[in-house]
Amino acid sequence: MDEFLDKLKQTRTGFLSRMRILFILDLIAIFSILYAIFIIINLEYFLNTFLPVTAIPIRFIPPVLAIFIAVLLSILLHRKDSKLNVIRIIENKYPDLNEKLRTAYDNRDESNVIVDSLKTIVSESMKVVSPSNLLAKSRIISKVIITIIFIAGMVFISNNPQDYQIPENTLSNITKVFAGEENNTGLIDITNSPVNSDNIGAKGSGDIFGKPKIASIEGKNIDLTLYSGMDTGFDVRDTSQTNNQFIKSAAFPVDVLGSNVSDGGYSMLMTKTETEKMIINQYAVERSKI
Repeated sequence: MDEFLDKLKQTRTGFLSRMRILFILDLIAIFSILYAIFIIINLEYFLNTFLPVTAIPIRFIPPVLAIFIAVLLSILLHRKDSKLNVIRIIENKYPDLNEKLRTAYDNRDESNVIVDSLKTIVSESMKVVSPSNLLAKSRIISKVIITIIFIAGMVFISNNPQDYQIPENTLSNITKVFAGEENNTGLIDITNSPVNSDNIGAKGSGDIFGKPKIASIEGKNIDLTLYSGMDTGFDVRDTSQTNNQFIKSAAFPVDVLGSNVSDGGYSMLMTKTETEKMIINQYAVERSKI
């Protein structure tokens, strides 16, 4: 009459064994993911940078660390496996045992006509119960496929790390930035910046460092190119084929020459006395201020 208890024990053991298989699959999958990530982020570079002296070789630390973290995460994922109510799972899977199995188990120490009859019925119904039917096959198959994919990815990345690892110079720059070693207060070389010489001086766009034709003054193209390593300012050059022909102005004050005096009156002006010239000069200056 207590045969159902032996069958229940066997079923519980078989069910928990399959849950342990899922635990192992999760452990392997998590380890594969973590180890692949450690390879991609080049964890060995950081370990060599911040842990120059270790008790074990640096190359062994990433896989050991991945295994340690994978074990912790797998334990957290399956921490309730041992507390699963196998009786409820059996009753949900086999409706004929619904409530009967719980009642017989609760009264397993009792012995009377009704309880003994119930135990006999439950024992007969338990013969068809199989631990493999308590866990969905699709769940196990999906776990196996996912684990195989993750293992294949890890193996592929570990065999070709140079194609997926972050370059060490990039990691070095990032480390310097976080460590505060990057100094951006120094001189910046701006002469090597890309130049769009086609738009220089044409539509007000482009870079001032480049070829001539920055400005056009009175129909002549003026080169205002800045040359690195020279004195402050710029060197003005005429880019036309002929040199500019400049007319040397007279030695008379510019303000006077800039007044309304015509060329015809210039010779007359030069015949004036110094006092008259000074008065005319002051008058021209005052007029220019208006």
